Amino acid sequence: MKPIKKIAISAALSTLALIAFMLENLFPPLFIVGGRIGIANFFVLIAGIMCGFWYGFSALTVKAVLGSVFSGNAGAILYSLPAGVIAYTAEMLIIICAPKISLIAASVLGGTVNACLQNAAFCLITATPEYLIYMPYLALIGAAGGAIVGAAVFLTVKRLPEKFFYSTCKEQKIERT
Repeated sequence: MKPIKKIAISAALSTLALIAFMLENLFPPLFIVGGRIGIANFFVLIAGIMCGFWYGFSALTVKAVLGSVFSGNAGAILYSLPAGVIAYTAEMLIIICAPKISLIAASVLGGTVNACLQNAAFCLITATPEYLIYMPYLALIGAAGGAIVGAAVFLTVKRLPEKFFYSTCKEQKIERT
């Protein structure tokens, strides 16, 4: 895939991730404060799979930074961006280095890591360690959200035409079956 095409696809997926993030913020959290499915991560993961690690990373950065600013909570960048970067990197390392592990399992790991790291960063930044009590619940919500996002990514990769994903999947050793 040509670099200009990767940039265009990544930009479109970044926009969709930002829109999904903003729409998800319109709804109340799941069960406890901070509990979200993370539907926007679908577009970030697709960008990483289709275009490569750095294109997905740019989609994640756009989603985290602009999403925090547009939602009126610019301070959230301090805990959402680092947690997102670490979780995304873990997902992509599993996808690239361990092709036998499914996209769903990688996404479950990413969702769980993201939720736990955001909670830990929030507790550090606000000096409120008592919020660590939410960690197991947020981990469960993150795992459930990761499973939903991972299943959606898996079905998308499986259903799109071979020519659309072939070069990137071959480079990253992603199984489409």
